[in-house]
Amino acid sequence: MYEKIRESFLDELSDYYTTGQMPAHASVNMRRALTEHSYRLRKKDVSYRPRFISTIDERPGEVRFDTKSFITCNCYKHCNSVFEYSDGVTGLKCDETTDDVVYLQVIDRKDADKGTRSEDQIIICPNCGHRAPAAGFVDGCPMCSTKFEIDNVFPCVYSYYSMIWPMPKKDFVNRGIKIAMQAGLGAAGTILVLSFLGLLFAYDSRVIFALFGAVVLALMAGWITFCIVYAGVAIYTSVHATAGLVTMAANTMDMTGAMASQTRTEAAVRPLDPGFSFKLFEGKVLSYLKTLAYSDNRQNCSIYMGTGDLSFMDDLVDIRYRGATKLEKAVTVGDYMHLVVTVFLDNVYYRDGKFSVVRENFIVELARRKNVQTVPDFSAYNINCTSCGGSFDAVLSRKCPYCGSAYDLSSEDWSVLVIAKKQ
Repeated sequence: MYEKIRESFLDELSDYYTTGQMPAHASVNMRRALTEHSYRLRKKDVSYRPRFISTIDERPGEVRFDTKSFITCNCYKHCNSVFEYSDGVTGLKCDETTDDVVYLQVIDRKDADKGTRSEDQIIICPNCGHRAPAAGFVDGCPMCSTKFEIDNVFPCVYSYYSMIWPMPKKDFVNRGIKIAMQAGLGAAGTILVLSFLGLLFAYDSRVIFALFGAVVLALMAGWITFCIVYAGVAIYTSVHATAGLVTMAANTMDMTGAMASQTRTEAAVRPLDPGFSFKLFEGKVLSYLKTLAYSDNRQNCSIYMGTGDLSFMDDLVDIRYRGATKLEKAVTVGDYMHLVVTVFLDNVYYRDGKFSVVRENFIVELARRKNVQTVPDFSAYNINCTSCGGSFDAVLSRKCPYCGSAYDLSSEDWSVLVIAKKQ
């Protein structure tokens, strides 16, 4: 259902870091995170190139979850994920294997034509009057280049990540059979010629008997060679698969506690908010984390209500999500619901002209008023002031730029109280 979005988004994401053209189906949250990421890369004078290279064995698929008002769909496919970083002198290339799985979290409204924008809905540029489908305005007006923020265009991509696939490729066994057959035929042909000549001249046999004997020996040699080569391929495949599983187990051992987090989180929040979706929450946390990591003005961001020093994220040039968020604690304190989660990451730092990849996990505490209900198309990046009605980006300011009224994100959505490295 969303395969076209999966394919186009990955291509557009690769192009974004060279052309600046925002992916058409990126959510509002992701658009802000991508923008802040670009600012950080330019500040560090670092180039970044993500690539998702197609393979002959993509095995695409979707896992869909329906809630009352919206749909979440986990779209995936196999590819070769490559991430390259460079400062013009030194570089880093992350390409651990040729077979990865890339996941896209797609959110769609069941009523995308009611109060929100569908990708085909016609909107009008307030400057030049150009009319076009909403998907074409994600990066501003395509005619006059006027920049303005629009609501989420549904369906939209809330988060993405890739993981190494530990098992041999699907066609590996077929290729092994092909190699074994080629080896068997080669051995049979060689034995056929040599044995025919040997029987014909060494034993002065008649041609018909020499040919018959040569064919028998050739078939035996070919079959034995095929069995030996195929057994070798099978052993190699088993060893490769076992090694891959061992490596995957070692790499994900710290994430085992996250397996039941979706069920536990939804069980804790849904009595207060029946429309809560862990997948939507997961994507929001990741976008918030990236926005704050790359921001130069964290203390004025409404999504951050904490007082802790976040300078440990100043040298981050990329945050690579490992695909798991673990619920540590869910409590209600007065009028607020608090969630404490661990986000599992591979972080890329650039310090003193050197790149480094560090596997580390961040503890994130979030809070919101307990009477708040999940609104799929709400975003702090485009809110209306309750005092004057003005629209502004609340992420960059805790006060309305028009009337000066203070804005409290926790009265409408989750806000971040704490970000810390997990020891």
